[in-house]
Amino acid sequence: MEFFYCVDLSDVSEVVQLSGEESHHLRRVFRKRRGDLIALSNGKGLLAEAVIEKDSAQKISCRIRNLRKILPPPERRIHLALSLIRPNRMDWAVEKLAELGAGSIQPLLCRFSSIKTFKAEHLRKIAVSAMKQSEQAYLPELLSPLSFEKFLRQLPPPESRLRLIAHRAEEAVSFKEIAVKPGQEILIAVGPEGGFSEEEVTQARESGFRPLKLAGQILRAETAAVVAVAQAKLHLL
Repeated sequence: MEFFYCVDLSDVSEVVQLSGEESHHLRRVFRKRRGDLIALSNGKGLLAEAVIEKDSAQKISCRIRNLRKILPPPERRIHLALSLIRPNRMDWAVEKLAELGAGSIQPLLCRFSSIKTFKAEHLRKIAVSAMKQSEQAYLPELLSPLSFEKFLRQLPPPESRLRLIAHRAEEAVSFKEIAVKPGQEILIAVGPEGGFSEEEVTQARESGFRPLKLAGQILRAETAAVVAVAQAKLHLL
């Protein structure tokens, strides 16, 4: 059954209208017609089976047949803070992080960030597409970029969220050496292609971050972000 995104889907919905973009995708790509059965997700834990009821020139309306609430999976507790990187690499990272089910993605402006632009709507569409492709009930929260200093100032309490920073240091730990308390969330910070500056690493340590090693070799920023979330899912949840 084909999967579509419907932000207006709620637990009291009987009939919903798809956005123009989703309607176009349903009609032109999947060739769906009135009476066909499809799956819907609102990106916030609701899944539904629905029947196409009305196909107007602009938007498609669907009648809900079966609605269920999906509890957040463990990987929703993993949050990734990633420095802004080249657009095509940021696209890839957001796509894969959405497929892996990360809870949120926080773009960062770091000292060595070579890119300052952030196309929020473009990246949101990539995340939605990845959520649909992987048939998930949850869409990662894509946050607005923050400077590294402001990011550190706005952190939730350390007891609620384990803090890790991808940084090659002698005392860096692997996920196999980390213990997570029941219910505790995980925050992983990944720097730009040039890495975090020494000042940023010092600030992060002072804010309770532990250096994290991901692999024996040096990884690209987007690769490190995806590897970090995948390893966290494997070893910590």
